[in-house]
Amino acid sequence: MKKNKKFISVIAFMTAAAMLAAGCGSDDGTAEDTSASINVIGGSEQSGSSGSSAADNAASGGSGGAVTSAGGEAVTDGNGETVTGADGSAVTEPPVTAAPGSAGTLSDEDILNAMTAVTSEPVQLNISPAAGTERYAYNTLTAEEKELYDAIVAGAETLRYKICPEDAYSVEEWSKVFGMVYMQEPRLFYLNSKVKVGRLVYLTKDAAAINEMQKSIDAVADKLVAEANGKATTFEKLLVFHDYLALNSTFELKGGNSSYNASIYNAFGSGEAQGNIQCAGYAKAVQYLCDKAGISCMVVTGETAEGQSHAWNVIDVDGKWYNFDVTWDDPILSEPNYKNVRYNYFLVPDEGMHNITHMHVGQKKLSDGSYITYFTPPACTATEQNYFVKNGILYSDFESAEKALKAEIERAAKDGSRTAEVAVSSKDIYDKLYDKRMEYNEFAKGLSGVRGLTDNCNESMLIIELDVLYS
Repeated sequence: MKKNKKFISVIAFMTAAAMLAAGCGSDDGTAEDTSASINVIGGSEQSGSSGSSAADNAASGGSGGAVTSAGGEAVTDGNGETVTGADGSAVTEPPVTAAPGSAGTLSDEDILNAMTAVTSEPVQLNISPAAGTERYAYNTLTAEEKELYDAIVAGAETLRYKICPEDAYSVEEWSKVFGMVYMQEPRLFYLNSKVKVGRLVYLTKDAAAINEMQKSIDAVADKLVAEANGKATTFEKLLVFHDYLALNSTFELKGGNSSYNASIYNAFGSGEAQGNIQCAGYAKAVQYLCDKAGISCMVVTGETAEGQSHAWNVIDVDGKWYNFDVTWDDPILSEPNYKNVRYNYFLVPDEGMHNITHMHVGQKKLSDGSYITYFTPPACTATEQNYFVKNGILYSDFESAEKALKAEIERAAKDGSRTAEVAVSSKDIYDKLYDKRMEYNEFAKGLSGVRGLTDNCNESMLIIELDVLYS
C-alpha cells in the first residue's frame, strides 16, 4: 500500500461520505465494480463496470467546474440512483457552491464545506458495541491496514455504501482487510460477504429491521453468557457455548452470500429450532459469545483437505492458545440426532489438524487460484485444556481404553445419544481398537434398540468414535 497519497484520498472521501446520508443511496451494493470481485466465504463474483460518483471525483481530486446543488435537489450516486436515508426518503441538499481550486480541482476544505450542508440524519443502529482493538488478529495488521479496517467498521456501523474510491486499493489489499472485518466482527451480521473494492454491500439496509434482529440475537446470546459466567473456569464456559451450538444448529451450505447462514443471526436470532449456519456461522457465534464473556478469541479461515472453505476458532485459555472447531463437532448426519455432540476439536493443538484436516491456515483462496493471508494465528501447542485430557478420559493402555469404549457405547444406548468416543495416547493403541470395530459392532447389537455402529474414528487426533444407530 502506498501510504501518503492513498490515505489522503481515503480520509477525504470518508469525511465527505460521513456527512452525506448514511447508506450512500438506494443502491444496495449489487452494482458491478470495475475490479475483480470475490466472495470471502465461498465462490467468486464476476467483474463488471460502473461510473464513479461526484463524491468519488471530489475525493480523488477529479477536475471540473464548481460543484453546485439547487435547494431541495435530490442527491444521486454514480449510477444515477437517488440517495435515500435509513427511512427510505430521498436525501436533499440546500444550495451549495464550491469553487474549484487553482488547478481545477476541489481542495479538502472545499469538500468539507460542501458536505457540511447536507441535512439528513445519520442511521441509528443499536448493534452490539465493538469488542475493542486489543484482539490478536487486529494487531497483526499494519498501521495503514488498521486505518482501513477501522474505516470499514465505521462505514458498516452507519450503513454506508462507499468507503473510498475504487482505485484506492488493489483487489488483494482490499480483500485482506475487508475479509478480516467480515470474519472478526461478528456483530456486523448484516454485512454481505461480497468483495467490491471501496464499497460495502449489505444483507439488509433497513435499520429498524437490523435493530430487531439484534434484539433476537441477544435474547439468546445474553442467556448463554449469563449461564457461562456462572461457571468457575474458561473451560466450563466454552463447554456451554460449544454444546448449545452443536445441539441447536444444523450445518447449511446452501444460500450463498445473500442469506444469514454465515452470520450470528442464524445462529441465535432467526427463531429456528435448529439454526441453519455454515462453518463461518459457527465460528462467528463462538467469537460473539467469547467477546461478551471477555474471553480472547479469533476466527481463523482455511480449507478442508478436500479444498472447501472452512472457518474455526483459536481461543486463549489460561494464557495458552487452543483450536476450537464446533462445526466439526456437529457432524452432518443422514439420520439427524439432536442429542448428538462430540468433542474431537474441543481445545486441541495444531499437531493433529494443521495440514492434515485443516489446510491453508489463516488464508483465503482468490478467484484466480492464488491465496491471500489474513494473518498467522498463534501456535497452539498446549494440551492440558483438551476435552479428553481435562476429563481424564485419555487412555494410555489398550485394556483401559477398550473398557471405556464399551462403557461409552452402553451409555449412548441408554440415553439415546449417538456418539461413543475415547481418546488414546498412541497410534499403537488406536490401531488395536480400530481393528476390533466389527467386534464392538456385535457388542452394540446386543443392547436394547441398537442396530449397529458407524465408524467416525479420527486417526490424526487418535480418537476412536463409534456412533450408535438405532432400530
